[in-house]
Amino acid sequence: MKKILLAFTLCISSLLCQAQQNLLSYDDFVFLINNNLQKADDFMQSKGYSKVKTKKAGNLKYHMALSGSSSTDVEIRADGRRLYIYIATDELQQLNLVNNSIEPFLLSKEDNSGVTNYKVKDLGNIYVMITDKVPYNPIKKDYDIRIVSDKQITAYN
Repeated sequence: MKKILLAFTLCISSLLCQAQQNLLSYDDFVFLINNNLQKADDFMQSKGYSKVKTKKAGNLKYHMALSGSSSTDVEIRADGRRLYIYIATDELQQLNLVNNSIEPFLLSKEDNSGVTNYKVKDLGNIYVMITDKVPYNPIKKDYDIRIVSDKQITAYN
């Protein structure tokens, strides 16, 4: 009985840890910003995101349906040599992972009328906006996370 219970808990914990694997953290952002779009494409697809067709050649869009009715949309946009990352999600774990992973590298934090601006070492600025979900749900919220790299950080070819 103990062996069955131990095996069951190991299986459940491995499934829960695998759910975190699909979410993006500070290290993922640094990798995406410092590399070109082709490496970003391979990286995002290896994380489990499916590619969505776009009209512009410099944009990459990805979508992932998470457990329940949650989903995450990621857009990576190239503007010259700089990359911008936009994340639209209703998954609270994604926001918590971003906040926890940037905490050791945080230079400053500002709150301005619903937009939180984080200045992060070796990355740039992260803007977080939290809005109510439509239709209104007191438990779920929409989280918009925008990463803008510093001028000194450029993508390698």
